Amino acid sequence: MGKIPLYLSLLVFVFLLAVLQDYIYSRLQQTGFYLSESLLYNTFWVFFIPLTIFINRLLSRANPKNEISKLPYNLGIGIAFSFLHITLFASLFVLISHMAFSPPHRFSNIFNAAFSNQFYIATLWYMIIPALYISRSKSNSSYSDNIKVKAGSKIISITTASIQLISTDKPYSIIYTDDQKFLENKSLKELETELDPTIFLRVHRSTIINCTYLKELKSRSNGDYDALLENGQTIRLSRHYRNNWHQLLH
Repeated sequence: MGKIPLYLSLLVFVFLLAVLQDYIYSRLQQTGFYLSESLLYNTFWVFFIPLTIFINRLLSRANPKNEISKLPYNLGIGIAFSFLHITLFASLFVLISHMAFSPPHRFSNIFNAAFSNQFYIATLWYMIIPALYISRSKSNSSYSDNIKVKAGSKIISITTASIQLISTDKPYSIIYTDDQKFLENKSLKELETELDPTIFLRVHRSTIINCTYLKELKSRSNGDYDALLENGQTIRLSRHYRNNWHQLLH
């Protein structure tokens, strides 16, 4: 919750600064200054708050160490959210314009003006957000990117990002990766201490799932759910671990 007041404070500052800039420009160029239009046009900055929060929530469901950390993906996010931002802004502007001005402004004019003047700002911002999120995730994480497991007579290292599911088959734990499974002598409780709890959730006394591989949640219509993973396995979520898996529903 502490981030929202920070976003709001930054937004108010930028918003007022943009209105002041419009006023100064009108005086220097000796043109008319219309406060209502300046306030409406600068609602462009308002959309940074919900879209930034939305990106952060999307990234919180993704593994911070996966492909999203690479430049092409960041660029794709930046461009996509910039177009979304400008489209939402132009739509709001035209909607209010139809209620407050005569004649109203045209969508294409507002969209083109925002695209010409602010597209690069939005793109840079939405490219930076994933990089900042990933950097913070890496610096705050004390969990290893790999764990060691037995494979026959060998001990091999597997990346935690490739683990979809861990279940028990006493006296072993079974680790399912993208394309293999391994028998491990460690208990689920021991493995829990080695894995990031924001990604690996204990959803049953015999099951830990990697929430980044969650494909679908199916309600049982009685408050219980089944989780379908990308490898096709269906896992029943135990009510006993509701506090752990409740975040999957939001």
